[in-house]
Amino acid sequence: MNEKSLNVFIDFGSSKIRLGVYNKETKKNVFISERECISNFSYKYFDIKNSNQVIRDLIKSAEKNVDKHIKNINLMIDTPDMFSIDISIKKISDSNKYSKNDISLLLNEAKILVQKNYFNKKIIHMIVKKFTFDDEEFFKVPDKEISYTSIIIELKFICFSDSIWKNLQDGFNNNYLKIDNIYCSSYIRSNNYNSLFNDFNKKVILDIGYGKSAITVFQDNRILYFNILPVGGRHITNDISILLNISHDEAEKLKKSLNQSEITFENNADTSNKLEDPELSKKVIFARVDEIIKLNLVDEYFNAFFQNKDNCILIFIGDGSKILNKNSIYLEDKFDFFNEISFFEENTNLICDSGFNFVQSENSQEVSFQPKKRKNKGFFEKFFHLFN
Repeated sequence: MNEKSLNVFIDFGSSKIRLGVYNKETKKNVFISERECISNFSYKYFDIKNSNQVIRDLIKSAEKNVDKHIKNINLMIDTPDMFSIDISIKKISDSNKYSKNDISLLLNEAKILVQKNYFNKKIIHMIVKKFTFDDEEFFKVPDKEISYTSIIIELKFICFSDSIWKNLQDGFNNNYLKIDNIYCSSYIRSNNYNSLFNDFNKKVILDIGYGKSAITVFQDNRILYFNILPVGGRHITNDISILLNISHDEAEKLKKSLNQSEITFENNADTSNKLEDPELSKKVIFARVDEIIKLNLVDEYFNAFFQNKDNCILIFIGDGSKILNKNSIYLEDKFDFFNEISFFEENTNLICDSGFNFVQSENSQEVSFQPKKRKNKGFFEKFFHLFN
């Protein structure tokens, strides 16, 4: 097994760094590990100095186990400033015949348009939501002949700060590592777990992390919505610390202890137990979770989307959701469209597997950009390799 036969994934979280090494030929995990490490990914206070030694230790352990030198990695990360952009782009056809070059033209035009208007942002994912040829809709590149007068492509871009990207590159270069690909961790993991809930038509996956929360909405196997909010488990701890006038460490310990017993969260302001620490802490947690859901799912789009109650599930993932995994949550009446609420327990294997599975799978929505290799290649070949 040589270095080129390895695929290395690092999930760089705000509180943990996970590493998985995969054999491309056997498609098997050959090494897995994780370490705790607090980092700050915010735009103003970006700080990953604590991570350098942790990454070195993880890489050394992996190299010792696989007996190969590791130079290249795939990075999975969420930052609080990540955001998504939805655009539609249209072309009137001159030839009236469908061509993949038509799609390449529009995709390239859309990418240039986003880069021009968000010049200080890096595009991490470019996702096709839908193709419309006149009145006919497709959710992947058509494999049949089509005559049409217009084509519309609906797209979603996931982006984050270009300065954070440069800092990440510098940080990994200091460890003699090159980032081959960068992925949004919440999106990649949600995309992987989505297939585990095929009994539901609509899936809302809420990832509560240390410094952020991400929400991804799927209809069947298609992503419809994605957003990241800078509110996570750390903010819940801070709230408990302030309200109970205790240290941050004590608040964190209290928060983690709440999932050791059966607890019910209820939106009841008249409770007589406000002065009891566990009860008040429960209300803080409920308020934050409720805030995250409201900020994402209360608008006209979702009111229409969830109007038909056809098998909809709310799925909690992420370390921050572990404080909820033995509890029942009663949401407000406006959220009664959820048929079920589930707490999906993640581990290092599942998280790193998500990255490897994403790369290996044929994702009909994802657009992959390929670097230019030879000057005699066609214009669009230089820019795009569509849908893996």
